[in-house]
Amino acid sequence: MLLEDDEYLQLDDLVVVHTEVPKRGEVRTYGVVTESEAIFEGATYESDTRRIAGEGTMPGGKVRTARVAVTRVDPEVWVSPDPGEPVERATGIARDKALYVDEMGRPLPVGVGRDGSPMYVDLDFFDGRKGGHMSISGISGVATKTSFALFFLRLLSSRPDILGEGAANLRVLVFNVKGEDLLWLDKPNRYFDEAAREQWQRLGVEPEPFPSVSFWAPPRSHSGDVVLPDTGGRQENVAAFTWTPREFIDNGLLRFLFTDANDSRNQIPFIEERVRAQLRRYAVDVAGEPGAVVLRDPMEGHRPGDQVTPHQGEAVIRDLRGLVEQLEEFVDPEDGEPERRWTGRTQAGTVSAFMRRLHAASHRLGHLVRAGESRLIDRSAAQVSVVAIQTLHDLGQRFVVGALLAETFAEKERTGQRLPLSVVVLDELNKYAPREGTSSLKDMLIDIAQRGRSLGVLLVGAQQTASRVAQEVMENAAIRVAGRLDAAEAERSEYGWMLPSTRARARLLKPGTMVISQPSIPVPLVVDFPFPPWATRKEEVDVSATDPFDGL
Repeated sequence: MLLEDDEYLQLDDLVVVHTEVPKRGEVRTYGVVTESEAIFEGATYESDTRRIAGEGTMPGGKVRTARVAVTRVDPEVWVSPDPGEPVERATGIARDKALYVDEMGRPLPVGVGRDGSPMYVDLDFFDGRKGGHMSISGISGVATKTSFALFFLRLLSSRPDILGEGAANLRVLVFNVKGEDLLWLDKPNRYFDEAAREQWQRLGVEPEPFPSVSFWAPPRSHSGDVVLPDTGGRQENVAAFTWTPREFIDNGLLRFLFTDANDSRNQIPFIEERVRAQLRRYAVDVAGEPGAVVLRDPMEGHRPGDQVTPHQGEAVIRDLRGLVEQLEEFVDPEDGEPERRWTGRTQAGTVSAFMRRLHAASHRLGHLVRAGESRLIDRSAAQVSVVAIQTLHDLGQRFVVGALLAETFAEKERTGQRLPLSVVVLDELNKYAPREGTSSLKDMLIDIAQRGRSLGVLLVGAQQTASRVAQEVMENAAIRVAGRLDAAEAERSEYGWMLPSTRARARLLKPGTMVISQPSIPVPLVVDFPFPPWATRKEEVDVSATDPFDGL
């Protein structure tokens, strides 16, 4: 496309061309500028530029052009525009046509374009009506993946007029996996200014911190009988979560102690499945000790819900370490007691490997399982539940993620209802659903990606490299977002949804600028999203707008 001397177009501008087609009438072709170039016609060599522009010793003329990717043809008569036809900027109704806003079921503004006007995604392709899930990729610390995910969730909760029936009782589960950035979502940001406020208002949202948030953290590993949340910068309004041995057994959480993909290469998953089933048969509640259990042969006549008084010398399981010690007697009993062996004829080496992993797990995350008052995470306590797992070992992080995802998915399967919606935000997705190997956690994430949208469980996954995430998870993300990408990563096939020019730009994007692809529009769009009004670090909290002793 040729530009006049007194006009200009920049990247991401939207344009329209009107063409009179014989026997069909006017056809409007809409597009977005993807490349811009200026050259001297008549120049053969680079040095000719100096001769034309500077010395004037060579004839030539300056020509500015723009390359446009077609987004829409209306009506769909696929003919090319005639050469020499005038091109107009698409504004107002024409702009909405270029972005398919008129055909979106529920357009949600997710940022502003180069012209300062809102850009939209169709919520039908996120909340399960036509598609589901969102994938966000980009370099750590620069691509602002988590910031965009939170911005998107804030829009969802702030625009019930767009979200519709799904806005009622919307529940969001956010895992804080790095630092304590997400433990301040309810506090105003001291660096939030009027320019950012204006951007939010363009999107139809009054900028405020998250109004309904609950914060959860694992207990300190050496806190004794007093259960205190393991956090540093924030202590107030943060609750500690644990599972009792009874909850651990009833919810089948043993499988999430074996989330290393390498374990799938041997018979450990087979042993784990058998042991998990036997635990449910043998575990009996202890009278007077909530959550504690003993392991008794079901042939002794106990029934589910019974409470018993331990025999003299009988081991009471009050924590994960005690459970592992008891399992050793049933998984690998002493010679002469083969009838107590839960693992059948499994090779001794595999049994030993199983027990080694259990002992390692009891050391790394044993403080998450303890008898006493139930301290399960109550996701109904607030609209957004932030679970801080950054202080846990990798195994502990995978355990907590698996346990909470299983609880969320099981609850939805019991009801069979898509509403209310449950949104899960999970960073470092490649660690929980890696491309290679198998594990119970990876299988669950694949199941959520494939069936979750029909049950109202929606995944917002973020990762530095989409090429390292399970293919089944990536393929089921209807909305794909990318911030700044590593140059080598940008060339991977996982980013085939980008135009070549967009891939080149993705290597240079600044924080706050994202590339978005959605089924409603055939071309990826570049959008800017505003600075958050909530704090992401303790030093960002605006103490003048809040109680200085609240949460600090």
